[in-house]
Amino acid sequence: MSTTQVFDLPALPPTLPSFVKAGLSASRRPHGTPSLPDWQVRVRALRVDRARLNAYSALCGLPESPELPILYPQVLATPLFLNLMTRPGFPLPLLGLVHVRNEVEQERPLRVDETFDLSIRIGEGRQVKAGFEFDLIMEATPVESEPVWRAVMTVIHRGAKQPSPKGAKGKAPPATVDARLSEYLALSAPEDTGRRYAKVSQDYNPIHLYGFTAKLFGFPRAIGHGLWSAARCLALLQARLPAAPRAYSVQFKQPLLLPGRAALRYAIDKGTVEFALLSASSDKVHLSGTLR
Repeated sequence: MSTTQVFDLPALPPTLPSFVKAGLSASRRPHGTPSLPDWQVRVRALRVDRARLNAYSALCGLPESPELPILYPQVLATPLFLNLMTRPGFPLPLLGLVHVRNEVEQERPLRVDETFDLSIRIGEGRQVKAGFEFDLIMEATPVESEPVWRAVMTVIHRGAKQPSPKGAKGKAPPATVDARLSEYLALSAPEDTGRRYAKVSQDYNPIHLYGFTAKLFGFPRAIGHGLWSAARCLALLQARLPAAPRAYSVQFKQPLLLPGRAALRYAIDKGTVEFALLSASSDKVHLSGTLR
């Protein structure tokens, strides 16, 4: 039975050195199904920087509150994610990973003035048609307590496509939106959104920063961070719940190019908000999910 190797860090590390290492990790070429290490990175007794939190809330349209937004501990975990993925022995190139799903649950919201431990560990991996995907599991644990916040971030390394079943023809149909999502809200993303979000999240992935850096990775323009889009949807929808959200699930479909406009379609049923974010100029679905 394997034992998790835990790396305790004295503080959240700076992210820019990790992005340099991420560029160097491009030489990693996994063959077959990668073998994932059983690793966890953790920082203890973390306190929230209120100025950074306020900047994040303002950028995402979230109200200032004595409680942390449900996605914010994951934003704080960005340096831990980078530290984990750029360690020697990790088999996949960091800049080749794509965020495909995100699920967050909390027993209660963390308070802004609370001290807590924050950790991230490598979860289950599996081969899928588009490549190899795996889970990253994050937890926030107040001092001398059990975890009250947990997120599962699923990412994929796109490899050689798996063969289609016999008789299958053509491409998969495009994502469609449930007709029940009949309410609309508008969402816009200015050209500098990626740079502004990078400053508050410490996620300086070049695909989000400038058109010319995004083109190096095959995108026509810079694309919005998935967690920024999810936070904007949260900001527009959470006031429609009777209390602070307990769970937030998002599936990322197609990137939002910057600058960009989108339409948020949603429906509310028995305390659960179902939603989808669509391009304002086509039927492209950027993300979909539930909030409750």
